[in-house]
Amino acid sequence: MLKTRVSQTPLAFWRRGARSKENSREQGARCKGQEDTNCQNYPLTPNLSPLTSKESFLPLVPYLLLLTVFCFHLSTLCAKPVTYLWDLSELAILSGKPASQEYKAIVGKANAVIKEQPVAVTDKTNCISGNKHNYESLSPYWWPDPKNPGGPYIARDGEFNPEFKQYDAPRLGKLKNNLTSCSQAFFLTGDPRYYDFFCRQLDVWFINPDTRMTANFEYCQFIPGRNNGRGNPQGMADTYNFNDMLESIRLVDAVRSIGKERMKALKNWFSDFAYWMQTSEYGKKAQNFKNSQLLSFDTTIYNIFIFTGQKSARKKIFKAFPATRVYTQIEADGKIPEALKRTKAFSYSVSSLQKFVDFVLLTKADGRTLPKECLYKIQSAFDYITPFAKNRKSFPYSEIGNWDEETKKLEKARKRFLGNPQVQMELR
Repeated sequence: MLKTRVSQTPLAFWRRGARSKENSREQGARCKGQEDTNCQNYPLTPNLSPLTSKESFLPLVPYLLLLTVFCFHLSTLCAKPVTYLWDLSELAILSGKPASQEYKAIVGKANAVIKEQPVAVTDKTNCISGNKHNYESLSPYWWPDPKNPGGPYIARDGEFNPEFKQYDAPRLGKLKNNLTSCSQAFFLTGDPRYYDFFCRQLDVWFINPDTRMTANFEYCQFIPGRNNGRGNPQGMADTYNFNDMLESIRLVDAVRSIGKERMKALKNWFSDFAYWMQTSEYGKKAQNFKNSQLLSFDTTIYNIFIFTGQKSARKKIFKAFPATRVYTQIEADGKIPEALKRTKAFSYSVSSLQKFVDFVLLTKADGRTLPKECLYKIQSAFDYITPFAKNRKSFPYSEIGNWDEETKKLEKARKRFLGNPQVQMELR
């Protein structure tokens, strides 16, 4: 049985980020009876009489909401970040709005999740490798050849083959959804049911010998009839799911420990996976790509190295990023040529920008800032693609995807990038 510390509410969590637990207990003890004169000058606590009824608590509500937001901003300045890609200020504000649609949506998703059993990579019935612990996914844009039934599959770029649902990609997506939903619902409500399911899900996918996933993607995005049934370097795109999973682990563990043994096991698993990413044949090939798969690779492995505490490895990735990623992928006019070659040119341009933004914010939260020239280059890519969002007919490239959905993603990525105060300061 893995030991955990006592659960805390989100408010207590943010207060911990602003000052030490010891100072919090000492101040609370001295202020309980309002006898200490220092309490009157304490900036975070309203000078109110002791709470004795629901009516006397109501005036505190706006103070508590303001305190939550204040402590969040203070903690980002004074302490190690809790999450690196998620903006927790939005969740912190949402925690005081249980009647809002956003709050209900998060809790509703989590309620649906905990009614089911945790998903496992070993749930598969169609296993191509002979080992159910291996992650196996079908390359989604490859189809049976009508001219050669039973022969190697052929490419149909941008067109999803429904056969991919028979393999592990949907399970990996469900894993991300389960962890994300339960972590956010637990943060908002403190309900231990979400915490319990969250920990069970981690154990099932990453830790338990009977169900855990092998720490590699050797059979990721395999193409029937090609490469002897093994995966291919394009499968590195699937690794991007791990970024939200890492964020969810950080969030839950900050509110209530998931246990030292469990955390150690998770770090070991991700260390093994990162080693495979760097040293495997597929990983080495992926590092030479000039498209969004390379951005997926860099962001994911950098995030893993934050999780496992490998500073020198992060420094190496960060140092190489401008020359090998930004300047080689974005042209002078802001075009991303590798994306524009695709049948979903707008979609892949948006996807690349999402990953550029993730890397910028991830490394910035880790205390590193890309050169201004890089940030201007990324901004130029936004400047090129954004005008087409409201004028699809003017887009001179192919796009067979959902234009409206991609437009929403573009707007969100642009807001995260240009709306980030630290990025704004660098771009001045």
